[in-house]
Amino acid sequence: MMKKFLVSFTVAAALLTMAGCSNSGKTVASTTSGKITQEQLYDKMKDQYGTTVLQTMLLSNVLEDQYGSKVDKKAVEAEYNTLKEQYGDSFEDVLKQSNTTSKALKENIRSQLLMDAAIADNSKFTDADYKRAFETWTPKMTAQHILVADEATAKDLIAKINAGEDFDKLAKENSTDTATKEDGGKLPEFDYTSSLGTEFATAASKLKDGEVSKEPVQSQSGYHIIKMVKNPGKGKWEDHKKELKTILVTEIRNDQAKLTPILAKVIKKANVQIKDEDLKDAMAPFTQPAATSSSSESKK
Repeated sequence: MMKKFLVSFTVAAALLTMAGCSNSGKTVASTTSGKITQEQLYDKMKDQYGTTVLQTMLLSNVLEDQYGSKVDKKAVEAEYNTLKEQYGDSFEDVLKQSNTTSKALKENIRSQLLMDAAIADNSKFTDADYKRAFETWTPKMTAQHILVADEATAKDLIAKINAGEDFDKLAKENSTDTATKEDGGKLPEFDYTSSLGTEFATAASKLKDGEVSKEPVQSQSGYHIIKMVKNPGKGKWEDHKKELKTILVTEIRNDQAKLTPILAKVIKKANVQIKDEDLKDAMAPFTQPAATSSSSESKK
C-alpha cells in the first residue's frame, strides 16, 4: 500500500507539472532519431497512468474535504516516526528507491489516515468483531530471544535452558540475530505490529515475566526461543476498543471487496464530474451499480 501511494504521488506530480506548462512543444529529450516534446511525454504518461493517478487524486481530495478535520498533524507524524523506526538505517534508502521525499511520504500517510477515518465512519463493529481482533492485539512488551535456523536446534536449546543453563550465554553462543545476541538476545519494545510478526507477539503475550517459551516459535526469520522480561498482560478486550478498532479498520482497508463499497458511498456524496473524455471511467469502480448497491451493506 505504501509503495502504491508513493508511485501514484510521484506520477501525479509529474503529470500536473507538465499539464501546467504553457510551452507544451518544449523539447524534453532528443536523439539522432528525433525529439520528444512535453506534450508527447504528457500524452504518453496520461495514457499509461492517467486513470490511476486521477482516481488517486480525486479520492484524496474528496477524503480531505469530508474527513480532513479528523486527521491532525500529530497523527501523521506518529505514523511517519513508526515507519522510520521499522526501516531503521535503511529508511532514507527506501525513500530514494521509491523516488520520493519525506514530505511526499507524509502526504501519503495523511491520505491513508483519511481513508481510515472514512472506513471507521461508515462501519459498525460488533462485540464479536472486537473479540476477534483481540486475539491479534497484544500490549507492548520487552523480551529476550534466541533465533536459530531449525526447530531441532531450538528444542535442544530449550532443553538446556530448562536444565539450568544461562539464557544470555546461550543467546551469545547460538543466536543468528547479530543485532541482539551480544546483549543476551534483548529486544526493543514490541507488540503485534512489530517486524517480528504477529505469531511471535501472540506467543510472547502468553508468557509471564521471566518465563521461557516451552516450544520454539516459528517466524519468517527462523525459530525463536522467547524469554519474557516485561509483559503487562492483555487485560479485557473492553479496555482496548480503540486499538481493536484500528485492527478492524486496517482489515477493511486491505480488503478491496470491503473497501470499495465504502469509498463508493464517500464518492457519491462528492458529486464527482470528470470533464476529460479520455478519463471518464476513472471512478467507475466506485460508481458502477455493483459498488453503489453494496455500499448500503458496508455499515452493518
